[in-house]
Amino acid sequence: MAARELCWAVAAIVATYAGAAHAAGFAAARFGGELGNVTATNPTALYFNPAGIAMSTGTSVYLDGTLALRHLSWDHPGSGYEAPDPPGAEGANTGQASLFNVFGGPMAGVTTRLGNWAVGASLSVPFGGRAFWPQNDQFAGSTAYPLAADGVQRWHIIDGALTFIYGTIGVAYRFGPLSFGASANLVHSTVKNTMAKSFSADGTVDSNAEGRSALDVSGTQGSFGAGVVVEALPNALWIAASYQAQPGLGPMQLKGTLTLTYGAGGGPTPVTLDQALPDIWRWGARFRPSEVLELRLFGDFTRWSVMATQCVAAEGAVCAVDQTGAAVGAVFQNLRRKWKDTFAVHAGASYWIKPEIELFAGIAGETAATPDETLSPDLPDANNVAVGVGGRFEIARSLFLGASYTHIQYVNRNNIGKSQLPNALPPTKWPDGGGIYSQWIGVFNANLEKQF
Repeated sequence: MAARELCWAVAAIVATYAGAAHAAGFAAARFGGELGNVTATNPTALYFNPAGIAMSTGTSVYLDGTLALRHLSWDHPGSGYEAPDPPGAEGANTGQASLFNVFGGPMAGVTTRLGNWAVGASLSVPFGGRAFWPQNDQFAGSTAYPLAADGVQRWHIIDGALTFIYGTIGVAYRFGPLSFGASANLVHSTVKNTMAKSFSADGTVDSNAEGRSALDVSGTQGSFGAGVVVEALPNALWIAASYQAQPGLGPMQLKGTLTLTYGAGGGPTPVTLDQALPDIWRWGARFRPSEVLELRLFGDFTRWSVMATQCVAAEGAVCAVDQTGAAVGAVFQNLRRKWKDTFAVHAGASYWIKPEIELFAGIAGETAATPDETLSPDLPDANNVAVGVGGRFEIARSLFLGASYTHIQYVNRNNIGKSQLPNALPPTKWPDGGGIYSQWIGVFNANLEKQF
């Protein structure tokens, strides 16, 4: 297979299997496991810190796969923002909805060191998420309210997918103990979401005025990364920092269709989605006090506050609303996010039983992006703690297998009575996201690295 054909094949696999979000917001950069970070020298450094590839030796070919298990539940008690359930539809809009989804995604990269220079290329999905909610058995087969079978959470999401594929090229230069690197990204972005929509006059959730909304948009943007690594103590201490820019270097616009269905009517309308993804600052250190022990400490600051809204308007129209949330122009949906910047810190260690066997572990903590006021089941988030264990093994000459498991436990959240989503006029008015949220994610990671 030619190199170009291989590249497109990997891209297709990445697009098909991009998995659930594993961190704040819908960040999903868990490739490399414990050894994918700002101090890395393997090809994951092309995303985390391109300066790291100049600290490598020779050529490295890297294939990585992640499998994520996600459990999420939302218990919604109902509120005054919903019409009372009509006779025969009791429980259609209140109660608990839960999911258990399994997703996976690959990452691939190659780097080579040429004297003081190093270059490389990779494909990865640092942002993404998927959710598929099971049906509410109470309404399965119902003739009076068949749409209620899509679950209590259906007014926010029935199924959805966010996929942001990064094609990255990077270059780095080492000057004595210092290494500087830069990367360029071509980002293909896709957002899909199917949800229930109320066609009542004021947009209030009403099972007697229920239809469907299906959004399918995509686009391509550019971005860049830059970083530095300093070998502060020869073969013992490395200190690193990097910056990853926003896709599109600011607000981004995706194009596609919005299909609104009510009764027998409905059809696709050309639309645009305006939103913004964050830029990220990373820093860290790696310390080798002996040949058999390595200690790591790193963290990041992710500027999720740029995710203020996700606004859908007719193609060619300005996506704008006034202070009441009412549309100024042809605006179909305006979901207020008002997310917060997040911080994460990670401590880890490796121990070599012998040169061919490295065992590692790590623990991390991260803050949530979503405030109580705009928390909803489509993109739930919470402060979380992650614990990971694994190993890296030389299974043949210069061929390494890495495997790990990381458990991410989210703090339960209760925002009953705090949701501000319904406190606006349509199209900004949104169903109440109040409820009790419980979530955990288990991440299995495996990778192969061949060094030449």
